Amino acid sequence: MKVLVALLLIAGIAAGGILYAFSYYSQCADPAGETVVFTVENGEHLPHIAGRLEEQHLIRSALFLRILAKLDKTENLFKSGQYSLSAAMTPRQIQNLLVSGSGINIKVTIPEGITLNRIAAILEEADLAKADEFIAAAHDKEFLSQYFITADSAQGYIFPDSYLFQKGLSAKTVLSALLDTFYYKLESFCPGWKSLTPEEVYNKVILASIVEREYRLPQEAPLIASVFYNRLEHNIALSSCATVEYIITEIQGKKHPEYITYDDLRIDSPYNTYLNRGLPPTPICNPGAVSLEAAFNPPETDYLYFLLKDPETGEHYFSKRFSEHNNARVLYLKKR
Repeated sequence: MKVLVALLLIAGIAAGGILYAFSYYSQCADPAGETVVFTVENGEHLPHIAGRLEEQHLIRSALFLRILAKLDKTENLFKSGQYSLSAAMTPRQIQNLLVSGSGINIKVTIPEGITLNRIAAILEEADLAKADEFIAAAHDKEFLSQYFITADSAQGYIFPDSYLFQKGLSAKTVLSALLDTFYYKLESFCPGWKSLTPEEVYNKVILASIVEREYRLPQEAPLIASVFYNRLEHNIALSSCATVEYIITEIQGKKHPEYITYDDLRIDSPYNTYLNRGLPPTPICNPGAVSLEAAFNPPETDYLYFLLKDPETGEHYFSKRFSEHNNARVLYLKKR
Protein backbone atom coordinates (compact mmCIF):
# COMPACT_ATOMS: atom_id res chain seq x y z
CA MET A 1 0.00 0.00 0.00
CA LYS A 2 2.82 2.39 0.87
CA VAL A 3 4.50 1.64 -2.47
CA LEU A 4 1.22 2.28 -4.32
CA VAL A 5 0.71 5.58 -2.53
CA ALA A 6 4.27 6.58 -3.33
CA LEU A 7 3.81 5.70 -7.01
CA LEU A 8 0.56 7.65 -7.17
CA LEU A 9 2.26 10.60 -5.51
CA ILE A 10 5.13 10.48 -8.00
CA ALA A 11 2.68 10.16 -10.89
CA GLY A 12 0.72 13.11 -9.56
CA ILE A 13 3.83 15.22 -9.23
CA ALA A 14 4.95 14.22 -12.74
CA ALA A 15 1.52 15.01 -14.20
CA GLY A 16 1.52 18.32 -12.43
CA GLY A 17 4.98 19.06 -13.78
CA ILE A 18 3.90 18.16 -17.30
CA LEU A 19 0.80 20.33 -17.04
CA TYR A 20 2.89 23.19 -15.69
CA ALA A 21 5.48 22.81 -18.46
CA PHE A 22 2.76 22.61 -21.11
CA SER A 23 1.12 25.72 -19.70
CA TYR A 24 4.45 27.56 -19.50
CA TYR A 25 5.73 26.72 -22.96
CA SER A 26 2.36 27.29 -24.63
CA GLN A 27 2.40 30.94 -23.55
CA CYS A 28 3.98 33.75 -25.52
CA ALA A 29 7.69 34.30 -25.01
CA ASP A 30 7.35 38.04 -24.37
CA PRO A 31 4.02 39.92 -24.07
CA ALA A 32 5.85 43.13 -25.08
CA GLY A 33 7.65 41.54 -28.03
CA GLU A 34 8.06 43.61 -31.19
CA THR A 35 7.07 42.44 -34.67
CA VAL A 36 9.91 41.01 -36.76
CA VAL A 37 10.16 39.47 -40.23
CA PHE A 38 10.78 35.72 -40.10
CA THR A 39 11.62 33.80 -43.28
CA VAL A 40 10.82 30.13 -43.83
CA GLU A 41 13.06 28.94 -46.63
CA ASN A 42 11.80 26.69 -49.40
CA GLY A 43 12.22 23.07 -48.33
CA GLU A 44 13.13 23.95 -44.73
CA HIS A 45 12.01 21.32 -42.20
CA LEU A 46 10.23 21.87 -38.89
CA PRO A 47 13.17 21.05 -36.54
CA HIS A 48 15.26 23.78 -38.17
CA ILE A 49 12.34 26.24 -38.25
CA ALA A 50 11.57 25.59 -34.58
CA GLY A 51 15.22 25.95 -33.61
CA ARG A 52 15.50 29.34 -35.31
CA LEU A 53 12.27 30.52 -33.69
CA GLU A 54 13.75 29.68 -30.29
CA GLU A 55 17.09 31.31 -31.17
CA GLN A 56 15.26 34.52 -32.06
CA HIS A 57 13.28 34.30 -28.78
CA LEU A 58 9.97 34.12 -30.62
CA ILE A 59 9.03 30.94 -28.73
CA ARG A 60 10.24 29.52 -25.42
CA SER A 61 10.99 26.01 -26.66
CA ALA A 62 11.70 24.51 -30.04
CA LEU A 63 10.90 21.06 -28.65
CA PHE A 64 7.47 22.23 -27.49
CA LEU A 65 6.61 23.53 -30.98
CA ARG A 66 7.66 20.18 -32.48
CA ILE A 67 5.48 18.31 -29.97
CA LEU A 68 2.60 20.70 -30.65
CA ALA A 69 2.94 20.15 -34.40
CA LYS A 70 3.02 16.40 -33.81
CA LEU A 71 -0.22 16.59 -31.84
CA ASP A 72 -1.86 18.89 -34.40
CA LYS A 73 -0.51 16.83 -37.32
CA THR A 74 1.03 19.91 -38.96
CA GLU A 75 4.66 18.73 -39.02
CA ASN A 76 4.90 18.73 -42.82
CA LEU A 77 2.53 21.62 -43.50
CA PHE A 78 4.78 24.61 -42.75
CA LYS A 79 4.97 26.83 -45.85
CA SER A 80 7.89 28.89 -47.13
CA GLY A 81 7.65 32.67 -47.24
CA GLN A 82 8.21 35.72 -45.10
CA TYR A 83 6.00 36.31 -42.08
CA SER A 84 5.39 39.07 -39.54
CA LEU A 85 5.92 37.37 -36.18
CA SER A 86 6.13 38.59 -32.61
CA ALA A 87 7.18 37.07 -29.29
CA ALA A 88 3.78 38.28 -28.07
CA MET A 89 2.22 35.48 -30.18
CA THR A 90 1.69 32.04 -28.69
CA PRO A 91 3.42 29.02 -30.26
CA ARG A 92 0.06 27.80 -31.59
CA GLN A 93 -0.62 31.20 -33.20
CA ILE A 94 2.83 31.12 -34.81
CA GLN A 95 2.30 27.52 -35.95
CA ASN A 96 -1.10 28.34 -37.48
CA LEU A 97 0.30 31.34 -39.33
CA LEU A 98 3.25 29.41 -40.79
CA VAL A 99 0.94 26.59 -41.80
CA SER A 100 -1.60 28.95 -43.40
CA GLY A 101 1.04 30.45 -45.70
CA SER A 102 -0.41 33.92 -45.06
CA GLY A 103 2.91 35.68 -45.13
CA ILE A 104 3.81 39.26 -45.96
CA ASN A 105 2.06 40.24 -49.18
CA ILE A 106 3.45 42.64 -51.77
CA LYS A 107 1.26 44.23 -54.42
CA VAL A 108 2.98 44.85 -57.72
CA THR A 109 1.52 46.28 -60.93
CA ILE A 110 2.99 45.43 -64.33
CA PRO A 111 1.89 48.01 -66.95
CA GLU A 112 0.98 47.01 -70.48
CA GLY A 113 3.60 47.29 -73.18
CA ILE A 114 6.78 47.20 -71.11
CA THR A 115 9.78 44.96 -71.65
CA LEU A 116 11.19 42.06 -69.68
CA ASN A 117 14.04 44.19 -68.32
CA ARG A 118 11.63 46.82 -67.04
CA ILE A 119 9.48 44.16 -65.36
CA ALA A 120 12.57 42.78 -63.64
CA ALA A 121 13.38 46.28 -62.36
CA ILE A 122 9.82 46.73 -61.03
CA LEU A 123 10.01 43.42 -59.15
CA GLU A 124 13.35 44.37 -57.62
CA GLU A 125 12.07 47.83 -56.65
CA ALA A 126 9.17 46.10 -54.87
CA ASP A 127 11.68 43.88 -53.01
CA LEU A 128 10.00 40.85 -54.54
CA ALA A 129 12.77 39.33 -56.68
CA LYS A 130 16.30 40.22 -57.72
CA ALA A 131 16.27 41.61 -61.26
CA ASP A 132 19.14 39.40 -62.45
CA GLU A 133 17.56 36.28 -60.95
CA PHE A 134 14.24 37.04 -62.61
CA ILE A 135 15.89 37.66 -65.98
CA ALA A 136 17.86 34.43 -65.61
CA ALA A 137 14.62 32.53 -64.89
CA ALA A 138 12.97 34.19 -67.89
CA HIS A 139 15.78 32.84 -70.12
CA ASP A 140 15.84 29.32 -68.66
CA LYS A 141 14.82 27.24 -71.70
CA GLU A 142 14.13 24.08 -69.71
CA PHE A 143 11.84 26.01 -67.37
CA LEU A 144 10.13 27.84 -70.27
CA SER A 145 9.47 24.57 -72.11
CA GLN A 146 7.04 23.70 -69.33
CA TYR A 147 4.99 26.69 -70.45
CA PHE A 148 4.71 25.92 -74.16
CA ILE A 149 7.47 28.47 -74.84
CA THR A 150 10.22 27.49 -77.27
CA ALA A 151 11.62 31.02 -77.55
CA ASP A 152 14.83 32.24 -75.90
CA SER A 153 12.95 34.20 -73.22
CA ALA A 154 9.54 34.81 -71.66
CA GLN A 155 9.30 38.23 -73.30
CA GLY A 156 5.73 38.64 -74.56
CA TYR A 157 4.26 35.98 -72.25
CA ILE A 158 4.25 38.02 -69.05
CA PHE A 159 0.71 39.24 -68.64
CA PRO A 160 0.39 42.90 -67.52
CA ASP A 161 -1.82 43.09 -64.43
CA SER A 162 -1.80 43.79 -60.69
CA TYR A 163 -0.51 40.89 -58.61
CA LEU A 164 -0.33 40.07 -54.90
CA PHE A 165 2.72 38.02 -53.97
CA GLN A 166 4.12 36.70 -50.74
CA LYS A 167 7.47 38.15 -49.87
CA GLY A 168 10.34 35.71 -50.03
CA LEU A 169 9.24 33.75 -53.10
CA SER A 170 11.83 32.61 -55.62
CA ALA A 171 12.14 34.39 -58.97
CA LYS A 172 10.89 31.27 -60.76
CA THR A 173 7.83 31.08 -58.51
CA VAL A 174 6.99 34.70 -59.32
CA LEU A 175 7.54 34.09 -63.03
CA SER A 176 5.33 30.99 -62.87
CA ALA A 177 2.44 33.07 -61.53
CA LEU A 178 2.86 35.61 -64.35
CA LEU A 179 2.97 32.90 -67.02
CA ASP A 180 0.00 31.05 -65.51
CA THR A 181 -2.00 34.28 -65.71
CA PHE A 182 -1.03 34.71 -69.38
CA TYR A 183 -2.47 31.31 -70.32
CA TYR A 184 -5.52 31.77 -68.10
CA LYS A 185 -6.31 35.03 -69.92
CA LEU A 186 -5.48 33.53 -73.32
CA GLU A 187 -7.95 30.73 -72.68
CA SER A 188 -10.73 33.29 -72.09
CA PHE A 189 -10.54 34.87 -75.55
CA CYS A 190 -8.92 32.09 -77.56
CA PRO A 191 -10.17 28.73 -76.22
CA GLY A 192 -8.68 26.91 -79.20
CA TRP A 193 -5.11 28.10 -78.67
CA LYS A 194 -3.95 24.59 -77.69
CA SER A 195 -4.51 23.47 -81.28
CA LEU A 196 -1.75 25.86 -82.34
CA THR A 197 1.93 24.94 -82.37
CA PRO A 198 4.28 26.78 -80.00
CA GLU A 199 5.68 28.64 -83.02
CA GLU A 200 2.21 29.75 -84.13
CA VAL A 201 1.43 31.04 -80.64
CA TYR A 202 4.78 32.80 -80.54
CA ASN A 203 4.19 34.55 -83.87
CA LYS A 204 0.82 35.81 -82.66
CA VAL A 205 2.45 37.04 -79.43
CA ILE A 206 5.10 38.89 -81.47
CA LEU A 207 2.41 40.55 -83.57
CA ALA A 208 0.39 41.40 -80.44
CA SER A 209 3.45 43.12 -78.99
CA ILE A 210 3.64 45.38 -82.06
CA VAL A 211 -0.10 46.12 -81.90
CA GLU A 212 0.36 47.00 -78.22
CA ARG A 213 2.85 49.72 -79.10
CA GLU A 214 0.81 51.03 -82.05
CA TYR A 215 -2.80 51.35 -80.86
CA ARG A 216 -4.25 54.00 -78.58
CA LEU A 217 -7.98 53.35 -78.99
CA PRO A 218 -8.94 49.79 -77.92
CA GLN A 219 -11.54 49.50 -80.69
CA GLU A 220 -8.79 50.09 -83.28
CA ALA A 221 -6.44 47.35 -82.04
CA PRO A 222 -8.19 44.58 -84.05
CA LEU A 223 -8.05 46.72 -87.21
CA ILE A 224 -4.34 47.38 -86.72
CA ALA A 225 -3.79 43.64 -86.24
CA SER A 226 -5.69 42.97 -89.47
CA VAL A 227 -3.47 45.44 -91.34
CA PHE A 228 -0.33 43.63 -90.17
CA TYR A 229 -1.73 40.19 -91.03
CA ASN A 230 -2.73 41.44 -94.49
CA ARG A 231 0.75 42.85 -95.07
CA LEU A 232 2.32 39.56 -93.99
CA GLU A 233 0.04 37.68 -96.36
CA HIS A 234 1.00 39.96 -99.26
CA ASN A 235 4.71 39.84 -98.29
CA ILE A 236 4.74 43.58 -97.61
CA ALA A 237 7.01 44.96 -94.89
CA LEU A 238 5.11 45.78 -91.70
CA SER A 239 6.75 49.23 -91.56
CA SER A 240 5.99 49.66 -87.86
CA CYS A 241 7.52 52.64 -86.10
CA ALA A 242 7.12 50.73 -82.84
CA THR A 243 9.81 48.25 -83.89
CA VAL A 244 12.20 51.09 -84.75
CA GLU A 245 11.52 52.68 -81.36
CA TYR A 246 12.37 49.32 -79.79
CA ILE A 247 15.75 49.34 -81.53
CA ILE A 248 16.49 52.86 -80.30
CA THR A 249 15.38 52.41 -76.69
CA GLU A 250 16.06 48.75 -75.92
CA ILE A 251 18.95 47.78 -78.20
CA GLN A 252 20.79 51.09 -78.50
CA GLY A 253 19.83 52.15 -74.96
CA LYS A 254 18.81 55.68 -75.96
CA LYS A 255 15.93 57.81 -74.73
CA HIS A 256 12.53 57.41 -76.34
CA PRO A 257 12.60 59.60 -79.48
CA GLU A 258 10.06 62.39 -79.95
CA TYR A 259 9.74 61.33 -83.56
CA ILE A 260 11.24 58.81 -85.98
CA THR A 261 13.66 60.22 -88.58
CA TYR A 262 14.52 58.87 -92.04
CA ASP A 263 17.92 57.93 -90.65
CA ASP A 264 16.17 55.87 -87.95
CA LEU A 265 14.24 54.01 -90.64
CA ARG A 266 17.56 52.95 -92.17
CA ILE A 267 19.00 51.42 -88.99
CA ASP A 268 20.44 48.01 -89.84
CA SER A 269 18.67 45.63 -87.46
CA PRO A 270 16.50 42.50 -87.79
CA TYR A 271 13.92 44.43 -85.73
CA ASN A 272 13.63 47.14 -88.38
CA THR A 273 10.35 46.24 -90.07
CA TYR A 274 10.88 48.97 -92.67
CA LEU A 275 13.95 47.19 -94.04
CA ASN A 276 12.92 43.60 -93.32
CA ARG A 277 9.78 41.78 -94.32
CA GLY A 278 7.99 39.52 -91.90
CA LEU A 279 7.90 39.62 -88.10
CA PRO A 280 10.81 40.79 -85.94
CA PRO A 281 12.79 38.03 -84.19
CA THR A 282 11.06 38.42 -80.81
CA PRO A 283 8.21 40.33 -79.15
CA ILE A 284 9.11 43.97 -78.55
CA CYS A 285 7.13 44.17 -75.30
CA ASN A 286 4.64 42.30 -73.15
CA PRO A 287 1.18 42.95 -74.62
CA GLY A 288 -2.04 43.28 -72.66
CA ALA A 289 -5.44 41.68 -73.17
CA VAL A 290 -6.61 44.12 -75.87
CA SER A 291 -3.61 43.48 -78.12
CA LEU A 292 -3.51 39.75 -77.49
CA GLU A 293 -7.18 39.35 -78.30
CA ALA A 294 -6.72 41.43 -81.45
CA ALA A 295 -3.77 39.30 -82.58
CA PHE A 296 -5.43 35.97 -81.84
CA ASN A 297 -8.84 36.99 -83.24
CA PRO A 298 -8.21 39.55 -86.02
CA PRO A 299 -11.17 40.66 -88.13
CA GLU A 300 -11.14 40.05 -91.88
CA THR A 301 -10.46 43.35 -93.66
CA ASP A 302 -8.81 44.57 -96.84
CA TYR A 303 -6.82 47.26 -95.05
CA LEU A 304 -3.10 47.43 -95.80
CA TYR A 305 -2.30 50.84 -94.27
CA PHE A 306 -3.10 52.94 -91.24
CA LEU A 307 -2.06 56.47 -90.38
CA LEU A 308 -2.57 58.67 -87.34
CA LYS A 309 -5.58 60.90 -87.83
CA ASP A 310 -5.80 62.73 -84.50
CA PRO A 311 -2.75 62.92 -82.17
CA GLU A 312 -4.95 63.88 -79.22
CA THR A 313 -7.43 60.99 -79.45
CA GLY A 314 -5.13 58.49 -81.15
CA GLU A 315 -7.61 57.84 -83.94
CA HIS A 316 -6.24 56.42 -87.22
CA TYR A 317 -7.11 56.40 -90.92
CA PHE A 318 -7.34 52.89 -92.38
CA SER A 319 -6.76 52.45 -96.12
CA LYS A 320 -6.96 49.59 -98.63
CA ARG A 321 -4.77 51.20 -101.30
CA PHE A 322 -1.55 53.19 -101.21
CA SER A 323 -3.21 56.11 -103.02
CA GLU A 324 -5.80 56.33 -100.22
CA HIS A 325 -3.01 56.16 -97.68
CA ASN A 326 -1.19 59.05 -99.38
CA ASN A 327 -4.39 61.11 -99.49
CA ALA A 328 -4.84 60.52 -95.76
CA ARG A 329 -1.25 61.67 -95.19
CA VAL A 330 -1.94 64.90 -97.15
CA LEU A 331 -5.09 65.56 -95.12
CA TYR A 332 -3.18 64.97 -91.89
CA LEU A 333 -0.39 67.38 -92.90
CA LYS A 334 -2.92 70.03 -93.91
CA LYS A 335 -4.62 69.82 -90.53
CA ARG A 336 -1.30 70.32 -88.77
